[in-house]
Amino acid sequence: MNAIKTFKATTSSVVLAAFLAATPAAAAEISLKVGTSWNENFPMAHMLNDFLKPRLETYTEGRLTLDVHLAGTLCNQKTCVEQVRLGQTDMGEVSIANYGGFSTTFEILTLPYIFNDDAAAKQVMVDFLAAELNEQAARVDRLKVIAVVPFLGFRHLETNVGEVRTPADLKGVKIRVTKSPLDGALLRAWGAVATPVDWSETYDAVQQKVVRGLYIQRPVHAMMKFNEVAPHVTLTSGAWTPMMVFMDLDRFESLPDWARNAIDKASSELQAASFDIDKDYAEQLAARTQGEIHYYSPTDEELEQWRLASASAWTIGRDLNLYDPAMARRILEAQEDTEAFIETLVGAGAL
Repeated sequence: MNAIKTFKATTSSVVLAAFLAATPAAAAEISLKVGTSWNENFPMAHMLNDFLKPRLETYTEGRLTLDVHLAGTLCNQKTCVEQVRLGQTDMGEVSIANYGGFSTTFEILTLPYIFNDDAAAKQVMVDFLAAELNEQAARVDRLKVIAVVPFLGFRHLETNVGEVRTPADLKGVKIRVTKSPLDGALLRAWGAVATPVDWSETYDAVQQKVVRGLYIQRPVHAMMKFNEVAPHVTLTSGAWTPMMVFMDLDRFESLPDWARNAIDKASSELQAASFDIDKDYAEQLAARTQGEIHYYSPTDEELEQWRLASASAWTIGRDLNLYDPAMARRILEAQEDTEAFIETLVGAGAL
């Protein structure tokens, strides 16, 4: 008899707990969907699933949840922007380079050699650049920027045409580029035939030699197995590769104050922590390279050829009004050892 009473009491407790958990007070009032092209092996998945999501839920006491869709299951680089604008999803991720196909607001971040390294990029972004660009995105693009985050460092040149030491070795070679006008301008400045290819089609295009290479970060090259089709890597550096997590501004402003405040708080924390998260992933992924890759480190004189040639891409960007020369100069002047490059750009009419 006692056992039956105990069972009934336990059952009643379980039922009551389940009932309370299902009541409106404990249930999420708002669920936001976010999509990214990247899978769980990349830092974006961690930033969304393990950083942004739990903070939003904690800061709203469970009233707001984030439904994260990885690996293009909700949207890819292009369609995330389109779906967010159309109200078909709440939040998305896109590379700054690919966002160049929609707006010039962030094109300044794709200028070659605009940053010396990740540390310089972090300092400038934190000091003033992120706030100024986010304000411009809200005003011009009606975009709510959650965070502009680094993505596995700087780009390097990967090909299947053998060792490439200087821009002269790249003359006439078809290289895959993003939809960013500056991305294409840089590859053309280096002598290549800039060929836009959607990211989902890039591996096959390189394998079939429709294009002979691409310009991406070392960890991405390793993890996506591009070493199988483009095993020669020239460490040109140059282009920083940030990603953007964003919402439609009207959608954001339609949320209640408590939700907006939580998003702002979590976003600020993500922006600050993203560089350390990215650095850890870059080191881990680069160490997991499968297959042979031939790395070539240009000499100081050869690297200077890559840098000097990039000035013409800056000039094209200025002619197309893709960036604010005054802001670009402020970015360079905020870093050390940029005086000679500034002089080169002034001489080219880029600043």
